[in-house]
Amino acid sequence: MATRILTAAVCGLLVTSLTAVEQAGAEKSGPVKLSESGETVTLSNRFVALQFDFAKRNYSITDAASREVLLDNAWMLVNGWDSRRPEDGWKITHRCEPVSDGLGEGMSVVVGLENPLKPALPTYLVRYALYADKGAVVMGYGVQNSRDYDLRLMSLAPLINGTLFPGVTLENPRTLNGAAGAAATEVGSGINRQSPNSLMLTGLVKGKRRTIVWGGLANKEFGKYAVLQNGVLEMSAQDPVGRLVDAGATYWAGDTFYLDVTTTDPFLALEQYGRAMRVANNAHPNVYDFPVLCGWGVGALCGLPVPNNSPSMIQQMEAAQKCGLTRYTKVGIQLVPDTYCGPTGNTEQGWWDDAHWAQFGHLVPPYETFVKWGQAMIERDGIPCNYFQTGMPSDDYARAFPGHMLFKDISRLAVAHPHHQPLVSFDYTAPDFQKHMQVVWRGLQKAGVRSIMFDYPETGWRPEGGFEDRHATTTSAYREIFRLCREGLGPEACLDERNLGESGRPCLDVTSGLVDIQRTSGDSKDYTVGMVTVDGLRWYKNRTVFNYYPDTKTVHDLTKEIRQSMLTMIFLTSGRLNLATAFNLFTPEIVHDVSRVYPTYHEPFAARPLDAFTGMTNPQVYDLELTQDWHQVAMFNAGKETRTVSVALSGDRVATGAIGLNPGAEYYVYDFWSDKLVGKLPGTAKVELPLAPLHCAMLSVRKALREPQVLSTNRHVLQGWVDLANIKWKAADNTLSGEAKVIGGEPFQVVLACNGSKPLRVTAVGAQASLKVHPAGPGFVTLELERPLNGPDISWKVEFGERSGAD
Repeated sequence: MATRILTAAVCGLLVTSLTAVEQAGAEKSGPVKLSESGETVTLSNRFVALQFDFAKRNYSITDAASREVLLDNAWMLVNGWDSRRPEDGWKITHRCEPVSDGLGEGMSVVVGLENPLKPALPTYLVRYALYADKGAVVMGYGVQNSRDYDLRLMSLAPLINGTLFPGVTLENPRTLNGAAGAAATEVGSGINRQSPNSLMLTGLVKGKRRTIVWGGLANKEFGKYAVLQNGVLEMSAQDPVGRLVDAGATYWAGDTFYLDVTTTDPFLALEQYGRAMRVANNAHPNVYDFPVLCGWGVGALCGLPVPNNSPSMIQQMEAAQKCGLTRYTKVGIQLVPDTYCGPTGNTEQGWWDDAHWAQFGHLVPPYETFVKWGQAMIERDGIPCNYFQTGMPSDDYARAFPGHMLFKDISRLAVAHPHHQPLVSFDYTAPDFQKHMQVVWRGLQKAGVRSIMFDYPETGWRPEGGFEDRHATTTSAYREIFRLCREGLGPEACLDERNLGESGRPCLDVTSGLVDIQRTSGDSKDYTVGMVTVDGLRWYKNRTVFNYYPDTKTVHDLTKEIRQSMLTMIFLTSGRLNLATAFNLFTPEIVHDVSRVYPTYHEPFAARPLDAFTGMTNPQVYDLELTQDWHQVAMFNAGKETRTVSVALSGDRVATGAIGLNPGAEYYVYDFWSDKLVGKLPGTAKVELPLAPLHCAMLSVRKALREPQVLSTNRHVLQGWVDLANIKWKAADNTLSGEAKVIGGEPFQVVLACNGSKPLRVTAVGAQASLKVHPAGPGFVTLELERPLNGPDISWKVEFGERSGAD
């Protein structure tokens, strides 16, 4: 057979544009080449070559530049069948097709596996795609069922037996599991690991760093699993029920996989994976730009008798106004209708209407309806939030609507069971139940409800099946729970999945694109190192695909330093501050500290745990890279004794935990909570701070400029990122200007480095403005802005004299 070479460009592919966020960090595009010779087919771009040898029944991946074999002898497993042995009757076909989607454009090889010796089997299809501007391989799968009966696809592994770096030893290997929900996220050593969702492996090959990321990409109907066994890779899609494929039909799963063996830096490799997940799942998790007070937690954990009902929660909203917190942020309050099945077996669950919420004491006059309660919340600068027990129907609801239950069967209502392990549960694929849920969700939307917590979501994960939609999988039926809510409450609603992995349910990423936030710990008001680590090691998915949060926290019973540390680390590593402290207990000091993390930022990236791969069990340095020259760095004592926590400004961040800045530049380092200049340091310096256990420092690290520049503010832990805007230096008239979000009645302070220029005067529109010498010395000045009430952003301008020639 003659050799054939094509490129993606020759195939006339359509270009799918990406948003600016998805384009950030993308490599320069180049064509994907396809070459065929005999029984060998190769896809290649400037990063990688993917080669299929159908005679040997394997595929390999080679580095395009070095020709180094990165993965060898890999193959696929279809519905449990191993097709590597031709004597077992398996025949292989293939075709090459262009691909064009949200990830870019490229080429694919579609492998067909059929077995004439087993006429009951269909043709299994596995697609391998390579894009023009990416080193990752994307894999998909399907079934061509030409048989005369319906069949189920239960599992498919597009990668088995993938041997990494054949003949070479991987030195100092470290792995990171792609945990979801409350499953532990940990960096491990060695070459044996398995995890739901994904895995990352990094180490040295002949002194050169290599990193591999593999796991699920798009999620629709199957859970994804990744395995590393003695340096051999595997990844698979599995579902307890499987996908029914009708006789005569061809089915392509909406699920895909991701494999990157080319990006050497594990931080970048995982961040590229997170961005790819974001695109593949159309994930844009809503930001919780407000704290949420838990109606159950405030009574159970706070130490005050605060009833979990509508009038009590309005009183808490009024207390939030009285203490002054609503000057800084809106406040979410979550009413928690959490009645459990007592002697009667009856609860609100399933009914989800005003009458039953009132019957069980959660809606009480004068707020006996959600419309009345929601309106009262909104009038007080509040955000109404609600709570659902996902798959735990009230007995009387199940009796009234047996057709809304799995299998349309309620016979096991008579069997004793723990309240959170129901034997009779909702069928979210049943059309009549779906209609009921749309009435529920639209009613709550009209009441102004913006956030829903789905408690016990594992009760909606039904491996036994029984779905009215005969094509539904356990996974797709589970996703329906959240899809219906999203459709009814709208795109701005905040959906919370309390994904604790209880009752044997795996902690999966299958709700990506639907759920905004996952809870990552059981019921706990405590602030612990482990909570920071679990969320922090998911930085590449945090705010990109999901938000995460470590349950409800009290703030009134903490020291100032621990409170500030908790607020900082939850802000950096999670997506929501959930409170159990009654607003009646908020002192001016608590209000001050909580208000320093609002508003939050909306960009889809999170702080890197810089020392994650240096042997630290719990990372202590978190780096939020805002721009190339501006980093917000938290230094956190994860130990049990006072210690010096350090970070180098420049150097190898993977091996040493350095920030990775320019060693030839200089940088200002400013500590937010102590309001102190740490110093103007050379890029070769190391920042070292003594910290007590659970204490942290929030540092703004900015490259030193020749002209005057902003170093910090007293308003927000990001020290200017969300509270200042349009900062400009105008050399023509020696002015530094900007806009500030000034809170009425509170001095807004901006610390400026003069960098050799002398400040002359300041002007502001709509606020009193003054300049004060900063304690760091005459080369620094504090701009102070004040006004009596909240209002539009304040425009300010500082005029400087000519440079003196000295910094």
